[in-house]
Amino acid sequence: MNDSQQAQSLAILVRQLNAAGHNPATSGNYSLRSLALPGYALVSESGIDKSLFEAQNLIPIEINTGRAHPSLGHGRRSSDETALHLVLYRLTQAGAVLHSHHLDSLLFADLYPGKTVLRLGGLELLKGFKGIKSHEEVIELPALENSQDMAVLALEVQTALNLYPSTWGFLLRGHGLYVWGESLAEAKRHLEVFEYVFKYHVHQKR
Repeated sequence: MNDSQQAQSLAILVRQLNAAGHNPATSGNYSLRSLALPGYALVSESGIDKSLFEAQNLIPIEINTGRAHPSLGHGRRSSDETALHLVLYRLTQAGAVLHSHHLDSLLFADLYPGKTVLRLGGLELLKGFKGIKSHEEVIELPALENSQDMAVLALEVQTALNLYPSTWGFLLRGHGLYVWGESLAEAKRHLEVFEYVFKYHVHQKR
């Protein structure tokens, strides 16, 4: 698969996720590790209605510096949360990063106020995470406080990944969920697992 093909696949997925309630009011952001431009990620453009998202709404950003590729025209910029995507590409083997604002992710985090890591276990669907072979295994999901300072938040994400290197996501309280995978298909599967687990616990508490 080349960049054009994976960008088209991501655009389709973004529109599907928007229809399922993951991205109200232009929220959320998405990215891919570029196959054609080593050291670059393709990050979603800021302020785009996700129901209208297209492959051309992905902007090439250098992973180590955060600079846009010289080919990018004026007047376009990547998501305000680009720094969070880049730290994931620097510290993991992520090939794709998905950021959802699905309501259940916020409600799930609110079930455990003050906790910095949430431990998920006991559900068969957890085997949908790469490397998990049994429902008895435990997934550690970092839960961070939201911030508008992306540089500070990126450092907190880095710290969380160093503490919990086997995780496939992190929560931002009052904000949403970041999830990744080594491919777009894997990231999508991980998102579906988190969504199911969150919904289960939210309904259980009710």
